[in-house]
Amino acid sequence: MKYSIIDRPSAGAQNIIKRKCFDKRLQDLIDSTKVESMGICQGSVLEIVVASDIAEKRGDVFAGELNGTCPNHITCLAVLGTTAAVKAAMKAIEENLDGRIH
Repeated sequence: MKYSIIDRPSAGAQNIIKRKCFDKRLQDLIDSTKVESMGICQGSVLEIVVASDIAEKRGDVFAGELNGTCPNHITCLAVLGTTAAVKAAMKAIEENLDGRIH
C-alpha cells in the first residue's frame, strides 16, 4: 500500500479529489470547508476498506473512496481533516495495516 499526506492542498489537488470520488459527502466537505490536510492511500479494495475504518476510528477525519479510470484499476482513499488528525490517522493506518492483510 502507498501513502502520502498533502498539507494545505491546492485548489487543483482538491478539484482532482472531487472529480475522482462518487461520495457526495466528500465533495460537499471539500466545497464547504477549508481542507487543512489530505492523506491519500492507494491499495487493494480490501486494504482501502480496512484503512478507512482505521482512519475514522483513530481521529476526527473523514475518509472517502477515490476511483481511477476504471474503478477496478486504481483504488484510493482520501482522508481529510486537520493536519494533526490526518497525520494521526495515516500513522494508524501504516502501523495497523502493514503486514496484517495478506
